[in-house]
Amino acid sequence: MNSLTIVAAKIKNPLDGILPDFSFGGQEFTELWQKLVAAVWAGGIIVSIVFLIIGIVAMAGASNEGSSNPNAHAVGKKKATWAFIALVGLAALAVIVGVTLSIGN
Repeated sequence: MNSLTIVAAKIKNPLDGILPDFSFGGQEFTELWQKLVAAVWAGGIIVSIVFLIIGIVAMAGASNEGSSNPNAHAVGKKKATWAFIALVGLAALAVIVGVTLSIGN
């Protein structure tokens, strides 16, 4: 073991036993911030769906009969791929946050 590891092992965690409490503002405040987070989350899902549609339409438009445009198809595919990744991330956000917080405990 190096000296840094030994020093780090001797330092007591100041946050040990402290859990986050989001009810500090009372019931009305708790309901308000939960609604606000839910609205922002829903907005993110809607925006990612719109970008996914735009990417898919760009891919379809780039492969018209007679004149296909590989560059436009690649750009549309990139947009659709990133929008899909964002949509999956937003849909699984509660699970991602839950797993992240449970790993720390």
